[in-house]
Amino acid sequence: MRLADFLADRGIKDSDFAETIGVSRMTLWRYKSGDRRPEWDVLKRIVQATEGHVTPNDFLDAQAEAEAAQPPVEGAAA
Repeated sequence: MRLADFLADRGIKDSDFAETIGVSRMTLWRYKSGDRRPEWDVLKRIVQATEGHVTPNDFLDAQAEAEAAQPPVEGAAA
């Protein structure tokens, strides 16, 4: 389950969850949007805080989606 979906489904505010896992709201937003992947220690805290509903694999999927949504860089090899 994606982190954004988990938080929305349970009505958990970003600020509360960010505090629970020990990161800033901006960092949490980057995790949710796929702009950034959490370090292993933060991943462990996320898995624990979500009781296993959000796993490290969920962030790999989010990263792939974010990269796929990026427009191609002009002049880059395809």
